[in-house]
Amino acid sequence: ILGGYLSLSPLIKIIVCSISISNLDPEPIVVSDQNYQFLYAEPDASALSINAGDTVIISCPGGQLSMAGDKKGTTIPATCVSDTQFTVDGQQFNFNQIACSRNPFHTARYTGNSCGVGGKEIEIGFILNDDSFAREIIVCFDEQNLNSLYSTYDLTRSIGHHESGVDRPSFIEDDFYNLGIRVNDLYVRDGQKATINGLLGLPADSTKYIKDSSDYFLARGHLTAKADFVYAPQQTATFHYVNAAPQWQTFNGDNWSTAEADVRDYAELNQLDLKVYTGTYGVTTLPHVETGEEIPIYLYVDDDGKTGIPVPELYWKVVYNPAAKEGVALLGINNPYQNDVAKSVICNDISSSLNWLHWNPTDLKAGYSYACTIDDLRQRVPYLPDFEVNGILL
Repeated sequence: ILGGYLSLSPLIKIIVCSISISNLDPEPIVVSDQNYQFLYAEPDASALSINAGDTVIISCPGGQLSMAGDKKGTTIPATCVSDTQFTVDGQQFNFNQIACSRNPFHTARYTGNSCGVGGKEIEIGFILNDDSFAREIIVCFDEQNLNSLYSTYDLTRSIGHHESGVDRPSFIEDDFYNLGIRVNDLYVRDGQKATINGLLGLPADSTKYIKDSSDYFLARGHLTAKADFVYAPQQTATFHYVNAAPQWQTFNGDNWSTAEADVRDYAELNQLDLKVYTGTYGVTTLPHVETGEEIPIYLYVDDDGKTGIPVPELYWKVVYNPAAKEGVALLGINNPYQNDVAKSVICNDISSSLNWLHWNPTDLKAGYSYACTIDDLRQRVPYLPDFEVNGILL
């Protein structure tokens, strides 16, 4: 791209706009005016290209857009002229003159659809106006157990443009839990310790399982990860508790983090747009100090014994290439204290055929990990959405 033109041959030049959204701080949302999907620069390009005459939606949810000091409201359509020049309401302006008054506000809300087995669908994204929403993530939420069955998003082949150094905000509870105690208070180490020690008959201050330091504690384990998105507003939108589950940090920071990075690298290196589903399975257990009975572990237990926010036995991730209808399932055991791994291997391991994985699969502390065909996983995870699979993502 040179001088606002995309050259197809020495004789043909197409006028384009070339913009770098990350140059703006705070960054606005820029999406297609057709389907409100996020727009990305091509993997080998340094900027996002938009053909002259095409229109995009620029939005500052929760705030105001202005151009050269002229306030324009929250959301505007802008039509490419050339280079960084666009027209809005008949006036031409430079894209770099756009200002968003705040970091875009992200929203998690019920869609009214059901999902999985008794789940309710939640969408996470950005409200552009009364009738348009830029969706980023879909979550299937089990209200009864306060557990997210899975989270799904589209991984772009342009993930190599991921913006690094974006601050990690606090997680947002929204209105999905309503426990009378903040979810954050259940996740802090003292909260975990009190709940888990109570379940296992241990003294309230015991550090047998939840340590005061080191990685032996339950993290807010993203289902769809912050690093799975390109733009800063997208990354911050992953911080909703419905997009997380309790995950031992020994696993979260090791094999699972490696698997997440390997999936992103696969998309980038093969220049593939992938559909990714990440979910939870079962409830992990630890032995009662007196009886030795394996006790299911939850972050929430009320005075009547009602439980919520289970600590998953397994995390699973389905990586799917819709174009070729090929995919694979990656799984990991979420318990560094579990020595009997066989009981948590729920499908036949095919990980030896995947040369793009770089985890340490038999390391119990890092999270014993394996891979399966999607059809095999479905036998045990019936709430995985249905789609056609013709082969393995090798």
